[in-house]
Order: sequence, then C-alpha cells, then structure tokens
Amino acid sequence: MKTVTVPGTTKAAKRNHRFLRILIRILIIAVLLAVFICAAVLGYSRYTQTHYEISFYQESSRKVSSNIRIIVVSDLHNREYGEHNGTLVSDIRAMKPDLILLPGDMVILDEEDYRPMLDLVSELSGIAPCYGVLGNHESERIYYRDDRELPAKFENAGLKLLRNASENVRIGNDTIQLIGVEGTTHGFEAYGGRAFMDQCVIDPSAYSILMAHIPVLFEPQLSAYDFDLGIAGHVHGGIVKLPFLGGLYSAEEGLFPRFTMGRYILQKQQKLIISGGLGDSKPFPPRINNMPELVVIDINKY
Repeated sequence: MKTVTVPGTTKAAKRNHRFLRILIRILIIAVLLAVFICAAVLGYSRYTQTHYEISFYQESSRKVSSNIRIIVVSDLHNREYGEHNGTLVSDIRAMKPDLILLPGDMVILDEEDYRPMLDLVSELSGIAPCYGVLGNHESERIYYRDDRELPAKFENAGLKLLRNASENVRIGNDTIQLIGVEGTTHGFEAYGGRAFMDQCVIDPSAYSILMAHIPVLFEPQLSAYDFDLGIAGHVHGGIVKLPFLGGLYSAEEGLFPRFTMGRYILQKQQKLIISGGLGDSKPFPPRINNMPELVVIDINKY
C-alpha cells in the first residue's frame, strides 16, 4: 500500500510535540514551585508556633514623672511558648514591667481546656498588676457556649477585667487611668460601650489608657473621647504580611485593612498601638511572613 504524506502535517506534528514538551516543563516547574511554597509556609507556620518577636514603642507625656513600662500580651489563643509558657513568662519578668495589659482572646471558642491561660495569668500577676478586656473568643464562649464562669476564673487567677469600667492604678508617683470597653463594630451600643464612655470621667491629670479588643472601634467611635493611648489586638497583623503592602486581611475591614499592627494617630491626636498578637485563630489561616508579637511600651516624661 502506498503511503500518502500530506504537506505540512509533519511540521504541524513537530510544532505540537514541541508545545507539549514546553507545557509539561511549565507544569512540572509550577508543581515544584507550589510544593516549595507549601513547604516554606508550613515551616514558617511551625516556627511561629514556638517563636515571637518583641516590639518596643516609646511614648512621652507630661503626665508621668518617670519611665513607666507596660507589656501587652494579646491574642494568645491558648498557645504556650515553652513548657507552661515558661519562655514567655521568663521574657516578661526580665523586662521588669510596671503593668501588664491583656486586650483579649486568651482562649479559643472551641477549645474547652484553657487552664494554661489561667496558669499564665497567675504567673504574670506575680510580676506586675494585670488588667484586660474580653476578646471576641471570650465573649463567644460566655454567650454562645454558656461559659458564664470564664470572667470569674480569670479574675481569680489575677486578671482585673475592665468590662465597661475604669480604674486608677498608682505606679510610683504617677497615676495611670485604665479604661476597658466591650463590644464589636456593630455592637458598640448593644454591649453598653457608648453609654459607658459617655459617662466615663477621664482624669486630665492622669495618663489615660483605653483598651478595646477590636481596633476599628477606635475610629470613629472611641476616637471621639479624650484619652492618651489606645491598646487593641484582634487582627493578627493582617494574617498575611505582604512586602511593601502590609497586612492582607481583617474580618472587619476586608482586604488591605488600615488597622493591622503598629502605631497609629487618631483624629484627636491620640495614639493607638495594635498588637500583632501571639497566637493564631486555629485551625486556619496560619500567619505568613508575620511573626507573633509581644509588645513593650515605655512611657517617658518630657
């Protein structure tokens, strides 16, 4: 039988074969790159479960006569650094704080055993006075899981919870007014935050620190009030930190939120410091390019 060769068929077959080889190479490279990225993310995620960075902030005020050091322990989510949080406790003790603030989310909604967090508070309260507010995970455990004893457990461990409350703390010759507000972005009135703040008397001679777990509460709601320094957590530094762009996401602001972590200036020139937090919201999503953070604030006289 005579074979008939159609002109151009061989060339087309060669082109298709070459294209297929290029496509296979691209797919192999893509798979290898994906495996590498997944391994890097997994390795980084494991690293952040046992390591954190310490960030130092300097504030100044005429309302203090000497340096006051405050440490912020935020969003641990039941995580332990070292056996029984020994590493974290040791670092905090070594920095000799005058005051330790815990702006919420020590626990996780769906994890029943948060005894390690109570033990941590007990250790920290032996170092310096501990004050805090409830985070959304504590509030959800109280109201959705009927864990009504949670606030008393933390109080008995040594944490003074400021639930729409204010308290003056004497440090040396200085008075620090601590104010704690509860609520969410849509529940500021429902949780009593606005009614409390409207009647709260902020002492102009004391250095006033306002704590609220969720940072977007500070603008516009809380920035209308005359405090010196705001403290918040909740957003975990934006979860994924992109080079040159910052945090990727927060539940309240969506993609590329304004409030992620660091120091901000509010509308009446109040300062706001947002902790990147020390834990993750288990089981997902993990931190990427975003180390857990222990915050140290030094307030100096000027």
